[in-house]
Amino acid sequence: MTLYKFGVGVVLAVAMTGVLTMSALVFSSRDFQFGVAQISPSTNGLISFAQLEEVDRQVQQIEAESAGPRGEQLQVEQQIATLDAETQTAEANANDARAAMVGAIAELETRASVATAESAAADMSAQGLSQRINSLAQRPGLAPADQQGVAQLQSQVQQLASQEEGLDDRGAERAQLVARQRLVSGQVAEANRRVFALQQTVVPDYEHFTRVRGEAHALAAMSPLGVSAFLAQGHPALLSTVLVLLMGALGSLLYLFPAYLNRAEPVTMAEIVVRLIFGMCAALAFYVLANAAIAGFSIASSVQQATTSSMLNPFTVSLVGIVAGVLSEDIAKWIQDRGRGIFTQGGASAPAPSTAAAPASSSSNNNDDGPPGGGS
Repeated sequence: MTLYKFGVGVVLAVAMTGVLTMSALVFSSRDFQFGVAQISPSTNGLISFAQLEEVDRQVQQIEAESAGPRGEQLQVEQQIATLDAETQTAEANANDARAAMVGAIAELETRASVATAESAAADMSAQGLSQRINSLAQRPGLAPADQQGVAQLQSQVQQLASQEEGLDDRGAERAQLVARQRLVSGQVAEANRRVFALQQTVVPDYEHFTRVRGEAHALAAMSPLGVSAFLAQGHPALLSTVLVLLMGALGSLLYLFPAYLNRAEPVTMAEIVVRLIFGMCAALAFYVLANAAIAGFSIASSVQQATTSSMLNPFTVSLVGIVAGVLSEDIAKWIQDRGRGIFTQGGASAPAPSTAAAPASSSSNNNDDGPPGGGS
């Protein structure tokens, strides 16, 4: 290996490293924009990292200020849930006891020949049952067993009255908790309203703010010297164009490396420079042509589709650039043929008159020469 070929190899390696580094930075920024546009289309993939940090700081401050009401709200909700569960259990127990007492009272009333209509229309509360039991106790001629049953019912109705008083107390306690919950919920709702208003200044679809913030923090953390985060704030059209150019250069290097290793004719410094520039030009031309063709199909089909730069997939853009860089000569020839075909349409019959005019001119020249010869 000659020193010159070694130098060419070093230049190729440095060029590949530089192109790969810049391509990675631009691609990560463009992919971030594409992801943000998919999450929140109204942003068009563009957000301000400085504004995002400022809003995030203010949101954290508001959440810290409202931490007390938020914690109290959760505590009150848990107390209400616990109280509701206890109330349901107490009501179920009271209903079971009431049903058993009603059955026992009805049986005693039947044996004591109490009117059925009177027992059916009786009050089912503890007070109403107590009145019925007292009425049975005052009734003469009760058997000893019935008197013992009445005594037991009097004890049970007192317990039922205590349970009903406990339910009333729980109802009052729950009403106080609900009133406190409304007050605390209003404070929390006001804090949330301020948070949502701040988030909408960065991401109009504020429900996606947390996800966008996470994506932005991840990009900034992995960005060397903050380059990717800085590039991500550029316009998607510019980043897509730069990405195409870099991928065109990468495609050219993918062509030059095998040529450097396997081709009999050595690769020169001038060829490296020219090939890189030519690959970028071919990639840009093919990129523009492809987008123009897509736009033409959209118009022809009367279906207007979104063709903004933010909606262009960076993988597709990169593929276009790499293919055009590797096949830059073929791409240039293909574009030339297509362009020649477009501009020559409608003028194909124009050369016919000129070809027909040539024989006429020739015959007229012969006629001009004829008379002198014929005269002789």
